[in-house]
Amino acid sequence: MNFADKTKLTQLENQKLAIKEMIRLVYSASRFEDNKATIRETETIILGSDVYGLSTRDTKIIRQLQSAVELMIRNSKPYSLAVSHAINGLVAKGESVAWGMLRTGKVKIGGTDYIPMIPVYDRVMADLTEIMMADQSATWKSLKVMLYIMHSQLYWDGNKRTALLSANYILIQNGAGLLIIDDEHMTAFYRLLNGYYNTGHGETLMNWLYETCIVTDKALDAKKESFN
Repeated sequence: MNFADKTKLTQLENQKLAIKEMIRLVYSASRFEDNKATIRETETIILGSDVYGLSTRDTKIIRQLQSAVELMIRNSKPYSLAVSHAINGLVAKGESVAWGMLRTGKVKIGGTDYIPMIPVYDRVMADLTEIMMADQSATWKSLKVMLYIMHSQLYWDGNKRTALLSANYILIQNGAGLLIIDDEHMTAFYRLLNGYYNTGHGETLMNWLYETCIVTDKALDAKKESFN
């Protein structure tokens, strides 16, 4: 399948798109933790207010995700493992024995028979370097990194959140849009993700993410087309 970038923005334009879609992106990532905040409550928290009746944990998840998205928008360095470490250090802080560093023990993924290997730093670095050096589009690289982090379970906690935001970091750096999994697509996402865990084959999930979840600024794209 051809994973050509669906939009061609400047980095600044893509950063502005991320700011515009921050509530939607934070809400999407929070759903990985079965967060109870609605998208409107997510907006309230991002704007700096508390939500009556929402648990401290759910509020904390939103605020930590907001900090991670803000980091993505501000940072101009090329993607590396250090970026995912920084993202995980924000989204998983206080949730596990360690955050912002590679997992050093065994974990099991609920609902599957898949048991990921303990990540080895040199191997992870080599795998991510191979992805990022490939002669492929930024969108292909972002999806590959996302699937790699989720399947490898690089961290003790927050792997799906870290994977989603790492993918978005790559997209933003390259002006290729955003990747957001909206509520109506979550069931399909989990079905395909479990299939990926069980088989190790991520092509179907990758194709689905590309077709369903890439977000572009259509108004800006249309404006650019009018000048070409």
